[in-house]
Amino acid sequence: MGLRIAIGFSNFLFSEGLKKLIEEETDSIVVGIFHTVNDSMSDLKEILKLNPDLIIADLNLKYNYIPGFPEELIANESPKLLLVGDKDMWFLSDRNMKELITRGIVGILPTGTDINLLRKALKSLEDGELWIDRHTLLKLFSAMKEQNKHITLAKREREIVFHICRGYRNKEIAQKLNISEQTVKSHCNRIYRKLGVSDRLQLALYSYKFWPNNI
Repeated sequence: MGLRIAIGFSNFLFSEGLKKLIEEETDSIVVGIFHTVNDSMSDLKEILKLNPDLIIADLNLKYNYIPGFPEELIANESPKLLLVGDKDMWFLSDRNMKELITRGIVGILPTGTDINLLRKALKSLEDGELWIDRHTLLKLFSAMKEQNKHITLAKREREIVFHICRGYRNKEIAQKLNISEQTVKSHCNRIYRKLGVSDRLQLALYSYKFWPNNI
């Protein structure tokens, strides 16, 4: 049956070209176009009144509207978001991918996407799946690795991570390091904040992923 799509780009001609392509080459229809360079949310709110199933937009939508999306866009019946862009991927990471998905982002397309890839993406989204093509996924992993190169832990923090990854509890770590249990808890909270994790399991997974030689 296709999707009801709204398009939001900083380049109006690009939006018109994408509209033409979608309506000529897919079963979906474009119900409206808005500009993402506008700092106000009035254009976006007007688009929402047209009840689109999907919003296709460039990264300017992320910069100008996330995390300031109006509440209507986060509701259960709100449209999903497909971002288009193949640079400035720094905002995508383990720590905020879940948040972006809860805000409706269901996919990312590179700017050089051809019609065949666009069809596949729209079909996947119509079926309720997420879409990130292989090229963009590799860029995402590269950006995540580069981002995490700059995260450093103090010697004591590294020692605590080492023991956590071996399953030791705070009391046991305190005994091994000859410090108080409260000090261990303080170090843990600081480590969680630095790495953007919320519990010991996430910390262990993070450590095995980014520091496999140190664990």
